[in-house]
Amino acid sequence: MDDIVSKLDPVQVVDEALAVVRSDGEAALSMRSLATKLGVTPMALYHHFADRDALLLALVERVSETIVFPTPSHDPARDSVDLALCLHGFLVEHPWMIRLISTGRLASPAGLRFPEGFLSCARHAGLDDEAAFVFYRTMFATILGQATITCAKRNRPSVLPEHAGARPLLPVVTELTPRWPELDAAQTPARVFEAVTGILPSA
Repeated sequence: MDDIVSKLDPVQVVDEALAVVRSDGEAALSMRSLATKLGVTPMALYHHFADRDALLLALVERVSETIVFPTPSHDPARDSVDLALCLHGFLVEHPWMIRLISTGRLASPAGLRFPEGFLSCARHAGLDDEAAFVFYRTMFATILGQATITCAKRNRPSVLPEHAGARPLLPVVTELTPRWPELDAAQTPARVFEAVTGILPSA
């Protein structure tokens, strides 16, 4: 057993775990199934990673190393949009992170730079701490939602279902239905994030 543990490379474990979550999602990762793939017992994995969360944190830290943060412009609204686009792009590249990051349990040092950035932008715009936190949470929720939508659209374009019987109750939606794909396509992540930053006080 000691010989197996000594030969088990933690880097190899993280590599294999990343392959699993990229292929099948974070929920598909278990210590038992991963041990089987690596040809070891689950206890051999626990020698290097205390539990599944510890392994997931190692995955988060690995992929977070690839984040390239934008250079601040010292314009709170512009910097917030740039930071939002950075996080959005990261989540679209690693969609298995969307559910993980929403729990707030497994934050890497690099990941914590996002709340730091949004809170700093809000303060620079003149918001007090409570309002700054609301701004950060609003941006964060918007980014998670937009990343989910972006990932979903990869496989299926946005088309509004036809509900003829509901038309009297939905006059605006009914009117816009023919233009729905056009309007939806125009709402890029940047435009969505710019709309949210509109809540910041003008400089």
